[in-house]
Amino acid sequence: MLKLIQTVDRGNNLGILVGYDIFTNAIMLCLLVLSIYSWAAIIHKSGALKAAARANRRFMERFKKRQGVGDPFTESLTASPGFSVLAEGLAEAQRLSGGEKIRFSPEVLPNVQAAMERETVEQVERLSHRLISLATIATVSPLLGLLGTVWGIMIAFLDIKRFGSTSIQVVAPGIAEALVTTIAGLVVAIPAAMAYNAFTSRLRSMSAQMDNLSSEFLGDLRIHSMK
Repeated sequence: MLKLIQTVDRGNNLGILVGYDIFTNAIMLCLLVLSIYSWAAIIHKSGALKAAARANRRFMERFKKRQGVGDPFTESLTASPGFSVLAEGLAEAQRLSGGEKIRFSPEVLPNVQAAMERETVEQVERLSHRLISLATIATVSPLLGLLGTVWGIMIAFLDIKRFGSTSIQVVAPGIAEALVTTIAGLVVAIPAAMAYNAFTSRLRSMSAQMDNLSSEFLGDLRIHSMK
C-alpha cells in the first residue's frame, strides 16, 4: 500500500495533472462527471415536471367544467398525467360496454379503477425517471470526497516521513488536497439532494391529484352506469 501511495505521490511528475496526484485527480474527475450529469438531470426533470403540471392544470380546468363523461377528452392532452389516467379509465369503461356508449353494471367499476391505478403507477414511474440517479449522486459524492480526504491525510503523513519535518510547509499540500475533495463532494451532493427532495415532493402532489381525479371520474361513471 505504501508503494502504491508513493507511486502516485505528488513527487511523481507523471501523477501531476492539475497540481494534485493521480488518485486525487481521478476523484475530482469522477465528481466533475457526476456534477455534469446531476445538473443535466435536474434541468431536464425540472422542465418535464413543469410541463406536466401545466398540462395537468389545463386538464383539471376542463374536467371541472364537464357536462358529460366524455367532455374532458374532446381534446387530447397526452402531456397531462391526469388526462392519461382518466383516458385509460374511459377506454376500459368503453371496452366493458362493448362500444363507444358506456352502459355497464356498477359491479364492474373496480375493473375501471384498477385500470386507472395501473396507469397512475406508469405515469409516476415515467415522471420519476432519473430521480434515483440524483439520490445516488447525493449519497456517493460525499463518500468520494471523504475518500479524497483520507488520501490527502495519508499523503501529508508521507510528506512528514519524507522530509522529516512537521512544519506547515510540509503538511499543507496534503491537507489542502483533503479539504478540496471534501468541498467538491459536498458541492456535488447538496444540489442533487435538494433537487431530489423537491422533485419527490412534486411527484407526491401530482400523484395525489391523479388519485383525486380518478375518484371523481369513478363517481361520474357510477352515476352514468345507473341511467
